[in-house]
Amino acid sequence: MKKIFLLAIVVIGFSINLKAQEFKAGLVIGGVASQVDGDRMAGFYKAGFTGGLFVYRDLNKVSRIQGELLYTMKGSRTNSKNSDYSLYQISADYIDINLLYIYKLFDWLNFRIGLTPNVLISAKEETQTGLLPLGNPPAFRRFGVSTVAGLSYYFTKKFSITWSYNYSLYSIRSGNAEIYDLSFKEQNSQHHSYMSFTLGYRF
Repeated sequence: MKKIFLLAIVVIGFSINLKAQEFKAGLVIGGVASQVDGDRMAGFYKAGFTGGLFVYRDLNKVSRIQGELLYTMKGSRTNSKNSDYSLYQISADYIDINLLYIYKLFDWLNFRIGLTPNVLISAKEETQTGLLPLGNPPAFRRFGVSTVAGLSYYFTKKFSITWSYNYSLYSIRSGNAEIYDLSFKEQNSQHHSYMSFTLGYRF
C-alpha cells in the first residue's frame, strides 16, 4: 500500500510541475459512514477514514474538473441493538480515484458529480463475535466503479468542507452464486453505499 501511495504522489507531483500554470492541488481528509446494500443489514453504521490528494483545473468562471486519489475504508456493520449474531460484517479498504465535474453554484457553494473507479486493497468479513463466514460466499471484486455526487462549502478561499455520496454501479462480489445464511445470494447482489464528510485544503 505504501508503494501505491508513493507512486501516486510522484505521478501527481510530476503532473503539477508539467502544467503548473494550469493545474492546482490540495489535500483532503475526513470520515466515512457506509453500508452494503444486499447484506440483510440496513444503516450507515460502519465508520471509516478517507484521505488523500487532489488536483483541479478551472474550465471557466463557473466550472472545473477535479481528480482525487483517496484511501477509503468502507463496509458494513450491524446495529448494536441487533441480536442476530450470524450476520456478516464487512471491512474493506480501497484506493478511490474520483473523476469529478464541479459546478460553482456560488463562490462559497459547489456541486460535484462524477465517477469513482476503485481498487480493492484488502477485505474481510466476520460476525459480531469475530467468527469467519461459513461456506464460501462469493469473493470480493478487485476493481469496481461507483457514482459520486455531493456539495462543497468554502468557508475561506483555501478551506472547504464536503459531503459526498457514492454507490457502486455493479456488485462488489464476483464468482458463482452461493447459498449461505439460509438465503440465496446472487453474485450481483451487494453494493457499497457510503457517505463521506471531508475537510479540503487548496495549496
